[in-house]
Amino acid sequence: MGARQSRLIEDLAGIFRGEIHCDPLSQALYASDGSLHQITPFGVACPRDRDDVLTLMRYAAEEGLAVVPRGAGTSVGGEALGTGIVVDFSRHMHRIEEIGSQTVRVQPGVVHSRLNRVLKESGRYFPPDPSNTATTTIGSMLALDSAGSHSIRVGSTRDHVVSLEVVMANGRVFEAANESLESLATGAADAPIEETIALKRMLASRLATLLSVNAALIDEKQPARQFRNRAGYMLRGVLANSTVSFPRLLIGSEGTLGLFTGATLRTAALPAHRCALLIIFESIESAVQAVQTIARLRPSACDLLDRRLLTLARDLDPRFASLIPVAAEAALIVEQTGFSQSEITLQVHDLMLRMKDLPDAGRSLFEATTYDEIEFLWSLPYRVVPLLNRARGETSPLPIVEDIAVPPEALPEFVGKARRVLQRHEVTASMYAHAAAGQLHIRPFLPMPLDARRMEDLARDLYFAALSVGGSISGEHGLGLSRTAFLRSQYGELYRVFQQVKTIFDPHNLLNPGKVLTDDPHLTINHLRPQSLDPSPLVELQLSWTSAEFDAAAAACHGCGSCRTQEPNERMCPFFHLEPSEQRSPRAKANAIRAIMDGRLPAHDLASSAMQTLSRLCFNCKQCELECPSNVDIPHLMLEAKAQHVAANGPRTSEWFVSRVHAWGDFLCRFSWLVNPLLNVDSVRWILERLFGLARRRKLPPFARRTFLNSAPRDWLAPPVSLKDPAPVIYFVDHFANCHDPELGFALGRIVEHHGRPFHVPPGQTRSGMALISIGDLEAARPLAEKNIRVLAEFAREGCPIVCTEPATVICLKREYPLLLDHPDVQLVADHVVDAGDFLARWHQSRELRTDFSPLTFHATYHTPCHRRVLGAETALINLCRLIPQFRASSVEHGCSGMAGTYGLTSEHFDESIKIGAKLIEQMRSSEIDFGLTECSSCKLQMEQQSPTPTLHPLKVLALAYGLMPDVRRRFKPNLKKRLTS
Repeated sequence: MGARQSRLIEDLAGIFRGEIHCDPLSQALYASDGSLHQITPFGVACPRDRDDVLTLMRYAAEEGLAVVPRGAGTSVGGEALGTGIVVDFSRHMHRIEEIGSQTVRVQPGVVHSRLNRVLKESGRYFPPDPSNTATTTIGSMLALDSAGSHSIRVGSTRDHVVSLEVVMANGRVFEAANESLESLATGAADAPIEETIALKRMLASRLATLLSVNAALIDEKQPARQFRNRAGYMLRGVLANSTVSFPRLLIGSEGTLGLFTGATLRTAALPAHRCALLIIFESIESAVQAVQTIARLRPSACDLLDRRLLTLARDLDPRFASLIPVAAEAALIVEQTGFSQSEITLQVHDLMLRMKDLPDAGRSLFEATTYDEIEFLWSLPYRVVPLLNRARGETSPLPIVEDIAVPPEALPEFVGKARRVLQRHEVTASMYAHAAAGQLHIRPFLPMPLDARRMEDLARDLYFAALSVGGSISGEHGLGLSRTAFLRSQYGELYRVFQQVKTIFDPHNLLNPGKVLTDDPHLTINHLRPQSLDPSPLVELQLSWTSAEFDAAAAACHGCGSCRTQEPNERMCPFFHLEPSEQRSPRAKANAIRAIMDGRLPAHDLASSAMQTLSRLCFNCKQCELECPSNVDIPHLMLEAKAQHVAANGPRTSEWFVSRVHAWGDFLCRFSWLVNPLLNVDSVRWILERLFGLARRRKLPPFARRTFLNSAPRDWLAPPVSLKDPAPVIYFVDHFANCHDPELGFALGRIVEHHGRPFHVPPGQTRSGMALISIGDLEAARPLAEKNIRVLAEFAREGCPIVCTEPATVICLKREYPLLLDHPDVQLVADHVVDAGDFLARWHQSRELRTDFSPLTFHATYHTPCHRRVLGAETALINLCRLIPQFRASSVEHGCSGMAGTYGLTSEHFDESIKIGAKLIEQMRSSEIDFGLTECSSCKLQMEQQSPTPTLHPLKVLALAYGLMPDVRRRFKPNLKKRLTS
């Protein structure tokens, strides 16, 4: 940290209530966004309120420091990057302050989808619909004038703003609304009000003069016929009837004219009736031509997807695969809204009649009429377009010209010109378009590593093609670093007027400099991310991957910010859900590793305390990898960081203790008659917390009298008579079933034998070591893994299934062991490991599973463990339980339980663990259920933490229904035991 940065922190200490970070790691986390660019900032500020923003801006003005506003950092244009102080509005300023009958007052950090969830309760919504609604903040929508698929009906953000609270570059603040020049001239008596009015008067007067003088030029360069145009400052209509519309000018200014700290937005009533169609075409030209016909019918939305996106959709979801023919070259999603269902029916009928008159008419393959059907259909582009980032190979689809807009009637002409440009540059591209609005998102596939000059030339030619038909280089995503250098080409003389507007609001160029206006003709390519990372030879990787593989895992993160979602139906990162800060996002972890790989941070920082703090915000649930569009392997990147720290410093006491309790299982079970009562004594728990960090408030499972391996029948432990015809089912038991719940192992064994299959429990196995792996203690975990691989390899070679009842154990053997060991049999074993539920589901699919279940008149609630989701979307065991007569099992989706193996056992993490799992714990308190169900032993502990309701493994319910475990009845609570025996 430099002297000037230290002075910044010291000067603002005590007067800035938010956080200020100037350390190298924080700088690295904010050096990139969803774009191709990278700029290291001077520092990062996270203000708590408007007063903090005023304090910061006044200080920046005095010191001559640039200020760069930032929302979620998901933009692909690089608007939120700069060398100044990055102001993260998403961290604290995310309150919905007031909801009126037709308006809502919000802070800039409010996420769009969250706002609409709240407004939906009163039957209203904020209409603009950016595709990344789950992460986009209102501040970003204001800064970029976001639009979306429905812009042809609802317009853009600019059309729904009443007023803005704006902090100026000089540290003054005013409420920006439509202001009458005559009213401003009258002034006010009150001194503070007079000061604000004087500011407005000065701004409005200078703007009015500038706009009046250049009215003809503005009409020429920003004609009303341009439906979408987000390039430069919107000057058309700012001055009308002696009224200056500050919001019209400021919205879309990308933070270069002022910082938005609040906004009053117009809301609209939710559409009463909707219908959406999926129309398939045999060529993209046919689809583009059809748009011209459809646009005349004034649809509420009309989006176009090309063949590549349709292929991704088919691969993503079997429902899309059944809808979209393999031969489809393009598709349109067309939506109509109306006041009645009959009106919608007539609109759709008229549309299809018009389509039949086209020479290459499309086929309507799906008509969505219900809310769920319509949302499913719109999920196609919203889910599929980000998947382009997953494309890896010699070429990659790059967001360099992804925001071109043309007049809708010129769409066919431009598509033809764009194709010729792409052919001339010998590249292909994918295209998604809000077609009826003339908005095109084109992503060319360019060779990697990237030839920057070639990229710049391609962008220039495509922009000129758009301008030749009266289009714009930007329709809704802004200019940022990607397009600012081309703005002069679009506007000519009007560019000078833009410069004068900037001078009026920000004469010293402190607000987001280099965006919208620049003197750098090659700004587009001058701040690109490093194309290849080169791991330092000083870094000896702890996991069994090459430097190139480690490099690729970090570079796979495109920074799109999907991991910042807070949608209730998406798990993503439990840490970010709990506290939405950039440091807690999975993206931040990838950015930190990239900073080490490209040399911005020293190699030894991989084992630093700062990196360890970051890596502890990952407990290996793998939900980020699962839900990331690019499937970035954040868990293993963080596991490498943890392992580096442990190798250099050793594990902390609490981590050492809880990760090794498994090693003492046999001993503790042997003395369970003493251990179990002691674990319920407050003074003993206090001592364990003080000495070993074991949370005294955590409800611990009792130890069994005998471990499963010590009590299993001899014929299960004896070597199998044969490994063929039929192959025996091999059970890898792991710690919880072995030491705490032997009945689970018996349940699996008896079910297998009930089907006439041999069951074998290799006696030489030991615990998986997942707890050790998760804290990064790889040296302690490797001997366990090596022993298990030796024991299991002989069965894997014979094709025997290796079945586990614990999802985390399946993950450990299938995913962690191959990166932990360089062993010839490790992948062989991994390929034969299977979850018990998936194994029985195979039997059910092949009709081998017996369904001679006795009725069970219970109502249970099922929680899907995170690691179960990683193994596949199908929750096999609970589906099998639903075959039991009279048995009811509802699913509860409240995200991660927060227990995460041993994470929730320590006093350091107990409170956060409980907060993460709060909704699940609350669900378990419901008197409507008899017991909970989950495959995960850690989730079971959390579900029982603050609830008297027991939680069972679904296998035990199946065994009970088969009549194979009558003794399980006495394990239930007394009131439930009555129901079991009645």
